[in-house]
Parts: sequence; structure tokens; C-alpha cells
Amino acid sequence: MDKYKHRVSFRLEKRKDKEGNYATELPINADITFGGKRIWYYTGYKIAPSKWDEKAQRVKRNNFNSDNISSTDINLRLGKIEAAVDTAFGQLELLDEAVTPATVREELKRVLNEEKGTRLTIHQTYQLLIDEREKEIKESLSTAQWTVSTLKKHKTMLRHLTDFRCGLYFEDVNDDLLAKFELFLVGKGLANGYVSKSMRDIQTFLNWATRKGYNKSTAYKTYQPRFRDETKSDSTVNLFALTEEELLAIMTFPTHRSAIDRARDVFLFSCFTGLRFSDVMNLRWSNIKGDIIDITAKKTSHRQRFALATEALRIIAKYPKSPDETDPCVFPQISNQKYNAHLKEVGKLAGMTGDWITEKQSGREKTREVRPKYELLTSHVARRTFVTMCLRKGMSPEDIRAVTGHTTADMMMKYVKFDDESKREKMSILNANRQQECETVFDYGVSTEERMKLGIPEQSAYFELFEGDTSSVTAHLALLFHFRKDFDRRATYMKRLPNNKFNEVIEVIIGMEIS
Repeated sequence: MDKYKHRVSFRLEKRKDKEGNYATELPINADITFGGKRIWYYTGYKIAPSKWDEKAQRVKRNNFNSDNISSTDINLRLGKIEAAVDTAFGQLELLDEAVTPATVREELKRVLNEEKGTRLTIHQTYQLLIDEREKEIKESLSTAQWTVSTLKKHKTMLRHLTDFRCGLYFEDVNDDLLAKFELFLVGKGLANGYVSKSMRDIQTFLNWATRKGYNKSTAYKTYQPRFRDETKSDSTVNLFALTEEELLAIMTFPTHRSAIDRARDVFLFSCFTGLRFSDVMNLRWSNIKGDIIDITAKKTSHRQRFALATEALRIIAKYPKSPDETDPCVFPQISNQKYNAHLKEVGKLAGMTGDWITEKQSGREKTREVRPKYELLTSHVARRTFVTMCLRKGMSPEDIRAVTGHTTADMMMKYVKFDDESKREKMSILNANRQQECETVFDYGVSTEERMKLGIPEQSAYFELFEGDTSSVTAHLALLFHFRKDFDRRATYMKRLPNNKFNEVIEVIIGMEIS
């Protein structure tokens, strides 16, 4: 019968990585076509493209893959699969069963003695990873690969997968399945930002399963999430930094409750240092020498060394080291969840009752909600406040990044939240510069590649960072034309530089020539 007619062929799965390059070895897949349908079946082997005979659909003779499997053994496997496909269709025809991708795949696995019942499902394998990481946390939290919050996040992801579809196997994972799972999460009303992070969590698990040998398909590696969170680019919603008045109010409101006072101290210390909550909690007296703090960030493992502001020194003076303790933490320990709960009360007592707009995007739909500002006061507001406050005071972006540990200006600008008055001041500077016909690299069509070489952010963030700093703007112009080998224009802008900035540009140019 026509419905049992079929064809099997073998091909290399030519998928590129995120950089657009092919892997050294590619998976060998069996393509099975029947009745206008097609399914693929992973053969279990990979081979370098140079060792594959596309016409013969076999590995070239006298070759081996990276696992030292010979072409003879691999080709025997391909022949076995080819024969098993014929047997599987013959069996379906004998039983007069419907021919669908599911029935063909199941019958093929049965013929090859690779039934699903003999292997772990995705859910079972994910649980193995979670159990492994949970054991690490219980035995030694300080050396565990995951934090408690990361463990909780992956447990939630496993529940989402269970709700989505039970009984999944690794060969079921492809672009279509991942797209359906992403839509499933969006359909639950989850925000795009959360969904995007969830898809990265799934990839983390699949990478682990691949390294451990549970998964042999790499189809998931090229998947790109369909939905992005457009609210992140809107500085008027969701995230805010404290104004000078709000910061002062938090510093001075009276309280006799020790828990609230400690939460306030931790928050203010973050406001005056830019440290993450996790780093403040891990801060020990051995990290502080006089007015110098020297720590390694828990999240990035980057070393941060800088002088403490007077206000930060005043705060830690309230928590002196006990003589009988060897190397105690500076601040009393508190969970992030409890700390954020206390901060809501701190904000309320400080009079932060004004409204703030929060926006949520799920799929293509955006919803806005007006909430009291104190409800949105969290540990991360302190880090944004530090960056914004430093920029308000005229501190250079490079110096701020040296303190916060941000590796690029773009990353740091995500934390900048100027209030309306600050924006008004910035725009007045912008207007003045425009009236003076102040040029920037954006007047000369700077490309993304050139912008990355210069180490500067996109245009909107650039004006926030460098308005009024004409020497830096001129230095960027000089370097831009150096990149373009337009040395006459480079000289024009070099002549306008003050001595210190001129020397900086010369050092950059010399460094480029040496490298």
C-alpha cells in the first residue's frame, strides 16, 4: 500500500553555533520520508565533514571520529538502521497500523531494541541534575555550583516542563518543540523577561545532559527565543534609582526596630559602594583595610578594590568586629527574601508613597500598573542608585565601572535611572552643545564594530554618559578616524585635545600598533 512506501537517507546535521561556525564534527542523522512526511533519527555518531561521502551517504573508508570509532563500525550502524526502517514499515503494514511519525519512530526503536522504556526521559534526567546540585548545597554551600535560589529556579522549570508535556525524550527536542514550550510559558501569563531566562535555564540543563552523555542531539543549541522584553529599554517603567531627596529620607527617618535599622544600613551601604546584596552579605572584616575595600564579586569572580565613601565607613562602624571572632562577616546575616520584605517597610517609613508605573509584557501584550514606589524598593535599587548618583556627581564612566565591575559601558547603562530633573539638566547640556555644533562619532555614521572598538554604548546612552565631556567626545572622533585611516581628520581632532587626553589617545594608538 502507498502509505507504507518509504525512503531512508543519511546526512550530516549542518547546524551553526552562535558565531555562525560549524562544529568540527557534525551529527549523522537518518532522514525517513513517507506519505509526504519526514522524521529524522539520530544515528548516535558524529563525523568531520571532510570524512563524509555525501554521494554514498557513508563515512569514507579508513577514517575515525574523535571518539576513535572507525568508519567500518559507523557504516555498519547506518546499514543496521536502514534495514531496521524497512523492517519497521513491514511490521506496521503487517499489523495494518496507522503510519505516523510517532508510530514509525516507536516501531523503529523497538526493532533496534532502543525502546523508550530502557532510557531516561528528559524529566528523569533533569531530576538527576537537580538532585546532584541539591546534594552539593547540603554538603558544602560555599563550594556548590548552584546557589539555593538557582536550585529553586530549576525546580520551578522542571514543574513547567511537566505541565507542558510528560514523557519527553531528548530526540524530541528541536526548534518546533522549544517554540511550543516558549508559547506555553507565555500562555501562562508569564512575563517575556522571565520566559527568556527560562529558555536559558533549559539550555543550561541540556548542555549538562549533553556533556554527561544523556543527550546526543545538538538541535537545541541554535534556538533563539521568539519574544523579547521591550520594557527593559524603557527607563520610565519598572526600575528606578533613588533621588537625592529619597536617599536622604531613608538615611534620616527615625526607627527603634533593630531589624529595620539593619536592613536600612545594608541598603545604604550598597547605595554608597555599588555592591550587590550577595557581596555585602559575604563582606568580611579581612576585606577592609582602613578605608580600602578589596573583594571578589560572587557573581562574576571579578576583583573589586576601591576606597570607601565616608557614609559607607560610618555605617560599618556600627558593626565592630568582636574580639573573639577570627574573620566575621561585617553585617548580620539575612536572606535576600527577608531583606527585600524589610526594604518595603523602610521605603514606607521614609515616605516613598508616590506612584510608579510598572509594565509587564507577555508575548505581544503589554499591561501597565500604578504601584506605590516603596513596594518596588529592592536590593538592586541600591546598585542603580550608586551608578546614577556617581554620574550625577560628575564621576567618569570608566571610574564607575572600576568600582561596580561592569565590563562594558552598555552593561553599566542598564543600571542608570535619571530622575526628571537630572534629565532636564542633561537635555539643557545637549541643547547647548548642539548650538555650539558639537560633533560626535554618531555624526559620522559610526558602525557597531567601530563603536565596540571605541568601548562606547549606543547613541542614546552615549549622550547620557558623555554630554559635557568634550575631551572624551573629541578623543573618540580622533580614534574613529584613526580606525578609518583618515589621518588628516585624526590630526584635526588630536589638536583640540588637552594634554592628558592627547596622551591617552596616543597610548591607545601605540597599543593597537603593537598588538
